[in-house]
Parts: sequence; C-alpha cells; structure tokens
Amino acid sequence: MRVSSLPGALPLPQEVTDPAEIAEICRFRAQVWRDTGQTAADAFPVQGWRDPIDGVCRHWVIRDPAGQLLAAGRLSVHATLDEVHQAEEYRRYGLDLNGPIAAPDRVVVSPAMQGAGLGRRILDVQDEAARQIGARHAVRQASPGMVRLITQRGWRVVGPASPDARFPGVRFQVATKSFDSDAGEPPCSP
Repeated sequence: MRVSSLPGALPLPQEVTDPAEIAEICRFRAQVWRDTGQTAADAFPVQGWRDPIDGVCRHWVIRDPAGQLLAAGRLSVHATLDEVHQAEEYRRYGLDLNGPIAAPDRVVVSPAMQGAGLGRRILDVQDEAARQIGARHAVRQASPGMVRLITQRGWRVVGPASPDARFPGVRFQVATKSFDSDAGEPPCSP
C-alpha cells in the first residue's frame, strides 16, 4: 500500500487564494500527473499546469504538519452550462441543467498519500462549497479512479469524455450530480 502515515487525524482542506500558493498547486498537479506514468512525456512542464480558469476558481489544499502539499482541488461555479470550462464535453450529451452549476475538478493527491482519504476530504469540501453557493447541479470529467469515488457520492456517469492527448490510454468520463433534493436525474434534451 502507498499510504504514508500522518500523526493524528487527517488534516482538513484549507482554502487558499494567494497567487504563490495557486502556482504551487499548479506545479504539484503536474508532478502528481507525471508520477502516475499515465501522461504523455511532454504533457506537463515542470513549472506546472495552469488552466485558463485557475485565476477565478476556489482552491483547497491539504498539507502535512511540515507544510508539504499532500492534496489539492478546485471549484468553479457558473450561471449556465455554456460558461463551464470545456462546456462542449457536457453539451454533446444533451445535458440541460439549470444554474448555478458547480464544476469541481483537478483533485490530485500525492502518490505517497493515495488511499489515505485525502481525496475524499477534497471532494467533501468541493460539495459543501457548491451547496453553500446554491449550485443546483455539478459537472466534471473523471478519471477511472475518480469515477469509483464520485459514484459513491451520488454522481452519475453519462458517457466517455473526448480523449485527452496529455493522458494517452486514460478513459475520462463525463459525470453529473444534482444538488436539488427533488430534482432526481439531470435532464437530457431529446
């Protein structure tokens, strides 16, 4: 098992807004993805991977007592599905979701800490933040490992995402979740 031990209880996610910490998250993301061995050789530069929306997202980190980054994730919220980063991935499934729409993503956990529950902690804080801002639905693209986690949390896989050349052989899935207590399954247009 890859899990390293931490003294005491699992650390809680902390929200970060400092640009230097967000840059650290971008470097951490790229390093974790490279460490999986499932990325194209030149997919992620050492200085990190920054999406165009990183500057407007909420970001959380989990650090060990010495300050070492162990896990991270982010959340963006949008009035309409068309405003979501990579909206075409969701539109091609005919999703017809009323906003606000949460787009939690980029959950990464240090390889040494995978299996310790840190990813679940990040998912918890993303879900709670989405509920607090009144999100009615959420969308995400999930790796096979993430699919296992999110389907236990009420997410529904609607189909495969387009292949991502940065991750050859990884079959990402498009998934949705409803935060409306009476909404049931997200509607699809005919």
